[in-house]
Formats: sequence, C-alpha cells, structure tokens
Amino acid sequence: MKFRRKKALKVLVMSALMAGISATSLAAVGVVQGPTPIDQGMANSAEDFTIYNDKIAASFAVGSNNYWNMTTGSILDIAMMKDGKFGTDLTNDIEFLNDYWTATGSWNGEDLLHTPVKDITYKLEGDKKVTVTAKTRYWTEGHKLPLNVTIQYTLEDGKNYIDMKTVVENPAGNDAYLNMNSGYSLSTLAVNMFGPFGFYPDVKRTGIRINEDSEVNTKYGDFVVTYGKNYAVAVNTDHANAYKGSSGYKDVYVNRDILPGQSYTYTGEILVIPNGETAPIIERKIQKDPSIKSGVIEGIVRDPNGKPLPNAYVIFNKPGSYKKTMKSDGVDQVMKDIMQPFVWKITDKDGKYKVTLPQDSYDIYVQSQGTTPSDVQHIDLKGNTVADFQVKPGAKAALTAVDEKGKPVDFKVVVTGIKSDVKGLGGSVYFTDPATHKADFDVSAPENELTFTAYHGADYTSKPVEFKTFVKGGQTVQHQFVIPQLIHPEKTGWYGNDNHQHADHGDGATTVPELFAAQMAAGLDLNLVLDHDYIGNIKPMRELANQYNRPFIPNVEVSPGWGHWGFLMVNDKMPCPDPSLTPGEIIQQGHDRDALVVMHHPFTDYGFLTNRAGVKGGNDPSAENFEFLELQSTMDLSNAKNMDKRTLDVAEGYWNRGIKKYLSAGSDQHDATSNLYPGIIRMYSHVDGKLTGRKFVNAMAEGKAYVTMGPIFTPAERSMFGTTQQTAADGTYTFETKVQAVNGLKEVQVVSEGKPVETKTFDNTTDPVSIQVKVKPEHDTWVNVIAKDGKDHYAVSNPVWVKVKK
Repeated sequence: MKFRRKKALKVLVMSALMAGISATSLAAVGVVQGPTPIDQGMANSAEDFTIYNDKIAASFAVGSNNYWNMTTGSILDIAMMKDGKFGTDLTNDIEFLNDYWTATGSWNGEDLLHTPVKDITYKLEGDKKVTVTAKTRYWTEGHKLPLNVTIQYTLEDGKNYIDMKTVVENPAGNDAYLNMNSGYSLSTLAVNMFGPFGFYPDVKRTGIRINEDSEVNTKYGDFVVTYGKNYAVAVNTDHANAYKGSSGYKDVYVNRDILPGQSYTYTGEILVIPNGETAPIIERKIQKDPSIKSGVIEGIVRDPNGKPLPNAYVIFNKPGSYKKTMKSDGVDQVMKDIMQPFVWKITDKDGKYKVTLPQDSYDIYVQSQGTTPSDVQHIDLKGNTVADFQVKPGAKAALTAVDEKGKPVDFKVVVTGIKSDVKGLGGSVYFTDPATHKADFDVSAPENELTFTAYHGADYTSKPVEFKTFVKGGQTVQHQFVIPQLIHPEKTGWYGNDNHQHADHGDGATTVPELFAAQMAAGLDLNLVLDHDYIGNIKPMRELANQYNRPFIPNVEVSPGWGHWGFLMVNDKMPCPDPSLTPGEIIQQGHDRDALVVMHHPFTDYGFLTNRAGVKGGNDPSAENFEFLELQSTMDLSNAKNMDKRTLDVAEGYWNRGIKKYLSAGSDQHDATSNLYPGIIRMYSHVDGKLTGRKFVNAMAEGKAYVTMGPIFTPAERSMFGTTQQTAADGTYTFETKVQAVNGLKEVQVVSEGKPVETKTFDNTTDPVSIQVKVKPEHDTWVNVIAKDGKDHYAVSNPVWVKVKK
C-alpha cells in the first residue's frame, strides 16, 4: 500500500493563502498547493497541487513523478470528501496516453517526460469551478517534431465527476503519427477492476477493438472502473474503439492517424461513486444524453430465510461484442453477442435497490457473500419494472491434497459451474493455507454439477486433477485430491521459479500472504516478490519464507516510463532505486545493491527495446551492462513478430557475438487469481547442494538455466547450459539432453547460431526422451535446445559455448 504521510499544507482558497486546513475553511471549489492532503496519497512535492469540491478531490503530479514515470501533469491521487475532510486515496494513476503505454522520447536531448512546472497550471473561477491545464509534448523516433498535447481537467461545485478534454496537435510539415491509440487510462490501487463492457472474459490484452469500432458496434463500452466495497472510480473515453488492459490497469482509446497540420480532440470523464457499484456510470450517461430511452428497475432482495438482504449485488447482464486483432491475439476475429455483466447495483440496508438503465433486454440475478445466487430473471425493459429476488443457501468447501506418496501438498483450486462476476465476493480461485495445507472457502450450491480442479506444479511436474460433484445448500464439500508428481527436476539439482511476481503495491492486487500461498500452491521452489519502485513488501515476504524454511529472492521493478528493470537479490537495506536516471545509471544502481539486472519485457509498449532510440542515454555503452533478457508467458516462437520471439532473437544476437547475456523468465503477475498467475512461466536453474536465492540467481548468471512453460530439460554434464565445451579430436561436439513433458512432447529442436541443426518430432509422448545431436563447427559457436509440448508451450535453454579445438 501507499505510505501514510503527515504534511504541512498550504491552501489556496479563492485567492487567499492560509496555513492549515479546517472543515470550515474550505471553499465550495478550491486548490491545495503543495503535498496532497489526501490520506495515503503520493503527490508529495511542494509543486504538486490538489483540486477539490464538497464531494471529491484530485492531486496532480507536477513536481512528483507520474506513478509510471510517464509524462507529468497526470492525476496521482483521487479521494472522496466528507464534511470538509479529505478521504483516502482510491486510485494509482489517471492520465492521458498518446499511444498505448509507449512513453515519449527525449527530443533533441530535451526531457519531455517531465513537463516544466510552468506548463502545469490551474485556474479558479470564483469558488464554483477549477480547470487544470497540462501543456505536454510527445515524440517518438521517425518524426521530425513532437505532438503538442494539451490536457484539461475541470471540476465544478457539487459534482462527483471531473470532465477531461485533450487536444492533440500535429504541427504542419511534420510526419504523420500513424495508427495511434490515444485515450484515458486508469490504474487500480491494489483492488478490483472491471470493463470495458463488451470485452469478456477479462484477460490481459493489448489492441482489442471495442465499442464504436465499426465491426463491433457495442454501446456503452467506453468505460473502465476500479472498485472496492465502499467506492468505485470510473474513467471513460468518448467514442472509444480500442482497449488495452490487465488486472491492474485499463485503458480506453480512440484509434486513428494523427496527420500533419491537424488537431484532434479527446473527451472523457472521471466519475467517483461512494460505494462499490457500477450502475451510476450508466445513469450518468443517461443524464448527459437525454435522447437515451431509459426505464427504472427496482425491487427488494431477500436472504434464504426471507429477510431483506443488505449489500447484495444485483447484476444486470446483456450481450456484448469485441474484436480480436493481430496485435491482441494474432488473428482478426469479431466475437459477437457474448452474455456478460453490464453493471451492478448494491442493495441498501433494507434490501432495496433502484436503478435507471437504457431500454433493452437484461438477464438479472443477485449475488451475495456466502450464498448461492438467485434465479435469473429475463426482463425486457421498456418502462418502469419491479423485480424482486431471493438468494439461496450457500455451501462450504474443505479440500486437501496429497502427492503419490501420501505427503500433503499445497494447491490452487478452481471452481467451475458457479457464477462469479464480482471479484469482491470471493471469485472462483482459491489457495491452500500453507500452515494447514487445506483450502477452506464458501461456495455456491447451484442445481448444476460443480467441478473442483486442483493444481500443484501443473503443466511442469504434474497434471491438474478434477473432482466433480453436486452441492446442496448448507453442505460442506470435503475431498482429498491425489496429485502425482510425474517429473522430479529437483533430484538432479534443477529448481524452478517465476522471477517477476507483484504483490499489492500500486497496481498489484495480491497481498504478500496471498502471493506466498499462491507460490506454494504452484509448486515453485523459491519465493520472490517485487513491486514497481517499492521495496516495502520484501521484508514481510522474507519473514514468511524464513518461517517455512524456504529460499527467497528479494526483487524490485525499477519502472521508468520507457522500460522496466528487475533487480534480482536486491539489497533492500539500501534506498529504493531511482527510476528517473539513464539506463546505465539504473543498471549501476542494481549492481551497487548486489543485484543482477533483468531487462523486463523488452518489446512491450513500455519495454526498453521498444523505446530505446528516444531514451536519454539509451545507446550509451553503460546501457549494455545488464545480465538478463526476460521471456514471458506470451512466448510463441513460431511467430517472428511475437515480442518474446523478438527478445530471443536479440539474445541470440548477443550469443553470436560471444556476449553472455542470458535469459530470465517472469509471469509479470499482478493478481494471483487471474489467468496470469504465479508460475505460468518458469526459470529452471541448476544448483549444487542446498538451494538458496543467491545460488539460484548466480546459476542464472552462469547460464546454467533455461526458460520453460512446460517441457523439462536434463542436460548431460558435457552439455550443461552456460558451460564451455571443446570439440573432440574429429572436430565434432555432441549435444545431449533428456526432455520430458507432462502434456506430451511434440518437438525438440537443437539450434546453433539461431539456425536449426536438427529437429525431432514426437507423438505427444510423456516418457523422457534422450536427444543426441552431433555438430561439426568450423569456428567457435554455441548450441541450445528448444522444445514444444502438446499444448504448444515452449522451453528454450541458454547456450552451450563450443570451442573448436585447434
């Protein structure tokens, strides 16, 4: 979480400068100059300022960095106001993005990320209105001049929303900025997110087409929201037709070309809601557009005993559509008429609800904590309608698991066959308690069969195990899974870890205990935590690892807007590294902290190799001083445009020059219950003797490691990855390894200098396979191995260096 700070404040109310704040001193609309008065806010510079009215407040990054180290002038903190007091920060970041998360470059040596203070201003109109204006610029390689980007935020008296307007001007005579995805972005503060309507299910994607895309044409799909039990904050981009997002951030864009001599206007709104419901977002749209034909649905929700049920979620479902694209999924495909949540309303203390929605057809049901959802009612809303609901008794689950020897193991369990649309109500993914190896949780008891699927080392050393049953209300489901471990890499000194896992700072949504439990359930051999520009979660994770006698890797993700860096085995007794430095200086900070440095996701929109040409110091020799290049679970080595294939190509380029830059593997998970979970991709390192975090990372630095999403390698001694071997007297070298995959082995390829030497195919065998390939190089070279399993999941090793015997 963000640090709570006590501050001395200077308050500008109308034109009067006063020391301190009292409930009676605040104007209807005003500005606080200096560190934010918002509880746990991050705008802590004397040059920052906070705008407010009687309902909401927002703090702007002027002297402080933007949270993501993108362009300053954005909103760092949002809070509700009550009785003249500033509430707790509700968001991580709200900003206008020019093209996905691609940061502006340095133009002619000028730093465009840090907007001059004089260009971020506010204007008060009496005590009724305040407008913030940020005059920024945006440049990327291939353009003569930057874009002029003027962003305005307007707050009026009595409103719980902030209007946003951005004008993007491309100067005459400049190059066109083509295929730009520009719009407003919202980052959560370690809680839940939803939207946009139309894109379902909610998975991490870039480049999905939504809302006003001509092939999608789904109304009301222009908003995203972060929510907790007692609040929701929504952001929309009018006329949005594109989306990028994950569990931690969601953005809605307009996709277009920005042509020379033209200006383009983007509008949107930030809406702050004083409880965790989303229906007010649509009600606000109806308020703004009287042409929308609407109706009112109201009623009462009762518990299983017939009593009024407060804090129940009345969920309105309707069909939506979206389009997959080559960027998002490697295919252009419109996904039509998918029934999905549209909005939800929370019942009051008397179990009542009332909501205004567009006239349409809705499937409506109710969810609440510890119960089974109500029956679905289909309503064609044409006017005012009454719909009452009653939830049903819930059930409980008490599950355990053992391996093939009867030893208790931790595991993740996924429940299918239940409705789970509001994340705050528990969801469908649970983890065992490492202290008891038991998973105890509430579960719905619908009339259909439920499937409980247990995972421990799944896809790597074991396979998922299912248990199917019908559940009755009031019942406790008890079951013990048997999860046989089919492969034992640890017996030959190989240990697996996921080197990129976030906890609950910033946009992370997993507490340290939950992350620890998820790592244990995944069957990872080490524990690790990192957060964006924050080391506060290292200590509690280390304490848990010590409690369970587990090896631990402290890490931090240094996150300038142009590229992120991991510091494996970082010394957290030193200050958190500074993300505002040059690449070489950031890397040196890692080495000064006893860490080995990973270039994270090099070819994402916020990856260093995407933005390098525009980064100050990006081509300095010191920018080459990192140790590892990261591969992620998006890896598809059959696609030359895949970002992980491009990263591997870069690594092979280093190897071809004899430079020992090795691989790292990281999920980049921010929510352990999502489909991007701890251990979805793994780094296996070879360690002799007792496993420690330092030994694991040092083995990576020696190249004695490989990245995998399934297949397991066991190389022969003379084929240990990272080692240097000599050709035999006859000028040949034999590469030898065993390969096994629990999902079946499909293909193994031995590669030298990026080109296949030999490819062997298999009929999805799950037996270990011995690979022996003889090469006869004419000069010093390298050899590595790539495998693919029955799920088309890859494994790729570091190279064996082969010296030709003279």
